[in-house]
Amino acid sequence: MQNNNEVIMKRFKNGGLIPIVGLIGLLLVIGVVLFSHAAYQKPPEGYTPQEIGAMGVEPIDINAASAEELGELSALSQKQIESIIAYREENGGFQSIDELTKVEGIGKTTLEKIAPYLTTE
Repeated sequence: MQNNNEVIMKRFKNGGLIPIVGLIGLLLVIGVVLFSHAAYQKPPEGYTPQEIGAMGVEPIDINAASAEELGELSALSQKQIESIIAYREENGGFQSIDELTKVEGIGKTTLEKIAPYLTTE
């Protein structure tokens, strides 16, 4: 009579467990991807900074934020952050959030992603 370890090793050597292990790994990867996708929340659109503050999200002042603070916005690359700071220094700050589209590398799509988290106060 063979013990369980011998049976498992024999199946593994014969290739019987490889598809099962592969399937389990694939299911784990799919689960992680689905979970991370479900956990991502699209930023709220059309809210004022005060409304976002009431939601518990503190907006970042783009006229005073450091590169590290702007880096908290995952939609911005390091190059975009540097461009925001350079534009701010050259033009004396932003009058409105919409002015960010004048910054090199910031388009309408990026602005829509980050605008709810920004203020010019």
